Amino acid sequence: VPVKDLFTYFMFAELIQEMRERNFANLDELSQLWNEDYSNRKVFSQFLKDKALGEKRLTSMPDRITNTINLTDGSQIKRPSVINAYRESSLPSIEIWWREWKKFMFATYVQIFSNGHGEASPQLVCDLIGPINREKYPALSAEEQAISVPLQILCLAIMDTIFVHVANRVAPTAWERIRQTLCRAFIHNKIDRICNILASSYRDQHVIFLQ
Repeated sequence: VPVKDLFTYFMFAELIQEMRERNFANLDELSQLWNEDYSNRKVFSQFLKDKALGEKRLTSMPDRITNTINLTDGSQIKRPSVINAYRESSLPSIEIWWREWKKFMFATYVQIFSNGHGEASPQLVCDLIGPINREKYPALSAEEQAISVPLQILCLAIMDTIFVHVANRVAPTAWERIRQTLCRAFIHNKIDRICNILASSYRDQHVIFLQ
């Protein structure tokens, strides 16, 4: 299955429009790369399993930045995705997910802590994604470095599209319920659960090593 069958040309056009409205640079170059390369890749063998994408950090970097964002008020906001604990709305189709994803990336302002400088000014989620340096990740070409910000957003959108498709194709009525069960067990109220375990199972211990 080629990428363009899931992340369609219409979705790409909407993505370009969102980035153009926010003055992203090098969108013509990104469009050329999409038309000549990414749109025709096979979703599994040439995208998800492409080691070069991993070496270039084109999906892992934006995922790390936007997957779960810690805000200055102590709360968190999560990207609409299959691969995190997102629970703001159901994601039963690519169409519904895409609407929520665009709103999260391009219309949601967040305020986070700036490294060593206190609170940063509120900014759009898409603006949290910075360029990837070729000196640090030499697998990246000079051309890819020049368009690395919009290219990361494109790759992230493609990756999330594939996962939404797979989850709803394999277990359309069950995957979100399964995820909610796992999140309740391992993520939600995690600190309280850890404290309860320490207080009950290890209350007679004087020293506890935490990994």
